[in-house]
Amino acid sequence: MPSGETKVNSNVSETQQTDNSTSAPDNSTTPTKDSTTNSSAATATSSPADTGDHLRGQKTPKLYVNLERWKLKENEKPSFKRRATIEAAKLSILFFLLSPICLFQLTRILLFFPDQTKYDLSQPFHLIQQKLKTKVQDVRFKSANGKLLHGTYFAKEGAKQVLLFSHGNGGNIAHRLPAVIHMLNLGASVLVYDYQGYGQSEGDPSVGGIVEDGIGAYDFLNKVKGWKPSQIIAYGESLGCAVTCQISKQREVAGVVLQSGFSSLPTAARDRFIWLNLFPDFTFPQPQLNNCEILAQSKVPLLLIHGEKDEILPIKYADQMYKAATAKKQFIRLKHSGHNDVLNLDLKEYTAALGSFMKSLDAKT
Repeated sequence: MPSGETKVNSNVSETQQTDNSTSAPDNSTTPTKDSTTNSSAATATSSPADTGDHLRGQKTPKLYVNLERWKLKENEKPSFKRRATIEAAKLSILFFLLSPICLFQLTRILLFFPDQTKYDLSQPFHLIQQKLKTKVQDVRFKSANGKLLHGTYFAKEGAKQVLLFSHGNGGNIAHRLPAVIHMLNLGASVLVYDYQGYGQSEGDPSVGGIVEDGIGAYDFLNKVKGWKPSQIIAYGESLGCAVTCQISKQREVAGVVLQSGFSSLPTAARDRFIWLNLFPDFTFPQPQLNNCEILAQSKVPLLLIHGEKDEILPIKYADQMYKAATAKKQFIRLKHSGHNDVLNLDLKEYTAALGSFMKSLDAKT
């Protein structure tokens, strides 16, 4: 039997005793034991709102008193201090739920724009092999987290250097073919690969995942293709600049090229969404992709390339990275380019800067 029912029966019994001992006999009839019991039970089970005259002069049942006290507490207004504590707790919960680390899915939606379209590149690959003396290989290798990634390896005949190309947050490796051709024309081999969830690579993209993908691509060049660290140049485009910086932090490379990148993910996110300025750095997804922090500790030669008309990732980010870098560094400001049109508007300046940087590294090998 539930505990509440036990309490009611107890009070009924006590009321019976009170009625039997204190009630005066009626002039017309003498109440029997059964009638007394029925009257007491009715009194004990009456509602709190029932305050009729039949209770006057009688001892109030304990159950009724308890309910009345409970009713007063229920309607009692909380103190100002208590209300303030409740509101502060609500705001704290809301603040946490809106923080970047809780908006993980939103971060993925806003940061990654993968294209899983399969393109038939047999014709351009055939032309590259013929015209540029380059062997084109469709390759698959594992990310540092075990996911199977897809890439294309362009083995340039006689190349002494290889560019590890980490692309931006949109499209897939098929969209980087024009850039790859210009790199091959400069005499280097190239590995371009897709992050998890892009192109034919397994999995879904994430901040930590793209870094692990970059490490997997480096290990493929180093361990499978036999390229020495002194021959590997890490090249990043847009979001790929953060991946490239992480590669240079965790693996040995000959040089780093950052094209149209950001200084750190929290900085770029706060500039895009002003309400994120409310949140400290530790609330952002890990790793925080802080390029300035890595460049400040790096001794690897650096080339920065950025369009002055870039409205997606303004050139101020390149200024911040250049200022933070402590190694030998170069900064090429492209006067006509925005974010995605470097090869169209400033191709001559772009290829000259990249070619010169590669030669300076080649002289050291």
